[in-house]
Amino acid sequence: MAAVNLRDLPDLIVFLEAARAGSLTSAAKTLHTVQSNVTARVKSLERALGTQLLKRHARGVRLTPAGELVFQLAERTATVLDDLRDAFGQPAAASGARLRLGAIETVAACHLPALVSGYCRKRPRLDVSVETGSSSALVKQLREGQLDLAFVSRPCGLPGFREQLAFRDELVIVTPRGIPSLARLVAAGPPLTLLVQRLGCSYTGRVLTYLAAASSRGHRLLEIGTLEGIVRLVAGGLGLAALPRLFASGMATNHGVHLLPLPPALRSLETYVVAPARSQASFAASELFTLCGK
Repeated sequence: MAAVNLRDLPDLIVFLEAARAGSLTSAAKTLHTVQSNVTARVKSLERALGTQLLKRHARGVRLTPAGELVFQLAERTATVLDDLRDAFGQPAAASGARLRLGAIETVAACHLPALVSGYCRKRPRLDVSVETGSSSALVKQLREGQLDLAFVSRPCGLPGFREQLAFRDELVIVTPRGIPSLARLVAAGPPLTLLVQRLGCSYTGRVLTYLAAASSRGHRLLEIGTLEGIVRLVAGGLGLAALPRLFASGMATNHGVHLLPLPPALRSLETYVVAPARSQASFAASELFTLCGK
């Protein structure tokens, strides 16, 4: 096996573009070269490492198991190069420095617009993407290297990662016009319908805890899937929902729904930002992480 050294860095960058694109032809277009040059660079890296990294198929190329490992290392190398360019005011690479954020949907809707737009004004060359999901799904993606930073609803305690409190909010029960107060909510009556974005929602769990202690009314859960759907159905009188006050306050103004407070022990909402340890995080991820703590 040939020795791997700094002379292989261009080959590594070409391999990274081919792996990202899933196509040698597309990588060649991105790199403003010809496909034969991309093929030669990838084969050169394979010879240096002594293993096959890409396997051709009908629609392009895919990573081999060895290629998966090299791809992760190549992404870290590209991040370091982007950090160096950013630190010294140089233009980003052709593909652009990236910051991949994950957030639970209410946080993405309420808190991230101001945070991300402000940060992008400071780093205008940065390519930022935001993916939404449950806290557990986002933590999994963060652990697998698919995200650089995640905003989740609870502390994670992941080895090799750091976390801190990012935002505070208040959880409220959003009810239609016919349920204007907690007294009316807990009074005897037919089972309540709780609208949830996804089953297992921690917000809804708090409301169920409250109802179990304060009311004999039964309940059923109706999974809606989107916050927009929940908003419209609550306003239409189908059921109630548990949402952060910051997000729900616009609903109260626009749809005439009621925001009912939970007991103090159940109402506090905290969002945590989680990122890799400083030695493993990109410059942008570490900078935004620090900004969230101010």
